[in-house]
Amino acid sequence: MTDPVIETDRALVARSVSKSFGAVHALQHVDFRVRPGTVHALVGENGAGKSTLAKILAGIESSDTGGMTIDGVAYAPRDRAEGKARGVNMVPQQLSLVGELSLVENLLLAGPRRIVRRAAALRTRTATLERSGGSVDLDAPTATLSQAHRQLGEIVVALAEGATTIILDEPTASLGPVEVGGLFAHLRALCDIGTAIVLITHRLDEVRAVADDVTVLSHGRLVHHGPARGLSAADVALLMVGELPDPAPRAERHRGDAVLSIESVTAASDTDAALTDVTLALHAGEIVGVAGVAGSGQNTLLDVLAGMRSPASGTVTFDGRTAPTAADLLRGGVAWIPEERSDALVPTMTLGDTLALYSAARGERRRTGDTDAAAQLRAFDVRPPTPALAAGGLSGGNQQKLLVSRELGRTWPGTPTGAPRVVLAYGPTQGLDLRAAQAIRERLVAAAESGAAVLVASHDLEEIRDLADRVVVLFSGRVVADLTADEATTSRVGAAMAGIDARDEETT
Repeated sequence: MTDPVIETDRALVARSVSKSFGAVHALQHVDFRVRPGTVHALVGENGAGKSTLAKILAGIESSDTGGMTIDGVAYAPRDRAEGKARGVNMVPQQLSLVGELSLVENLLLAGPRRIVRRAAALRTRTATLERSGGSVDLDAPTATLSQAHRQLGEIVVALAEGATTIILDEPTASLGPVEVGGLFAHLRALCDIGTAIVLITHRLDEVRAVADDVTVLSHGRLVHHGPARGLSAADVALLMVGELPDPAPRAERHRGDAVLSIESVTAASDTDAALTDVTLALHAGEIVGVAGVAGSGQNTLLDVLAGMRSPASGTVTFDGRTAPTAADLLRGGVAWIPEERSDALVPTMTLGDTLALYSAARGERRRTGDTDAAAQLRAFDVRPPTPALAAGGLSGGNQQKLLVSRELGRTWPGTPTGAPRVVLAYGPTQGLDLRAAQAIRERLVAAAESGAAVLVASHDLEEIRDLADRVVVLFSGRVVADLTADEATTSRVGAAMAGIDARDEETT
């Protein structure tokens, strides 16, 4: 099913590229070609080698064997700067713009030496933005921009630095359907001016939506390379992971008492919409889904519920206690999986120490050895399951599995069942392949079955509809719909995400 990689003028071509990290064979004799003016989807399971291949293409890593060419000329960048000089730039999954600086100032910081004055940087950025077909505030601090605009800003920075091939690592992981559509329109505009796009994604519907070509990797090996046309999402999934097991049967659950709630809460945020008069109760045994376009207040809501942000007004109640601190919530059994995994993981900390973090914070000696830690890592399919490895050495998807393993795979002291009392999760399956995502969803359901109150915020509406017993929709920091699972149809949720109260829709 794999097409041979053929040399093509103006293409970036890799031939028989291999890369190992110790005993781990990340890539084994992989061929790859991205053509100018096309979107090339690069897909595979977590740990399949996608990020390693992308880093080699961009000059961030070097291959052990194999070679590359651009326009038929040998290409062997010694570092990222050399890759940029040849027109290849990578936008990482964890965006790299300095939040306190504007897009113009970020270009002054990282751009070519010829751009040394703000006026020149502004002219370059404005011209680049016009070429990309985008619209974003060039002078606003990038931390105040929406996730979609920050993604676009990263692309504009890469173009302004002279990129002709842009590698995007999971650019849609934190975007909702509207933002994804806007990003794809920008990508097609870039293709129209000859830019080559490498799109690393786990959302297989995106392959059909925007890709011209697709490469599938599995366990570091090439299993498919060819046109995306004619491939369904099911076809790509089969190439990636084979046949998926059926989801585990779900036990009947009954909604219990409210465990964590907020009433009439107003809370400000520098990076997300402020909450205005929000009331929400999380009940034992219930899964609440939170939907909304990016920047509607989801992060502010989870920060307030997790005790990371104090409301300006209103009441937070946990297990009958008002105004709990983050430490109170943690001791009481509140598991927290934030949207930005970097907020909850220390890159230099080992996997074993990451799993034992809460015990260490209580001053306890580590109760589990490397053998037990490795078993927990394997249970959550963290690859490689090496307790001594630094968390920063994992791929993004495996970092996500490590975070979920720490929050859901440990015994919580002080709770009746040893399970968490509350689970707060924003995008818990972002960056995960189909098999890993299914396993995490089953863990969330199991937590609810054990009596936990579970809240899942996600930009993936199908994920919310698949998991949730109740769906709450936020728009501009307000709750505009609170629907049972049966009421949460695509049209009703979509209308609410557009700012239309579902109750108003019923009367029109």
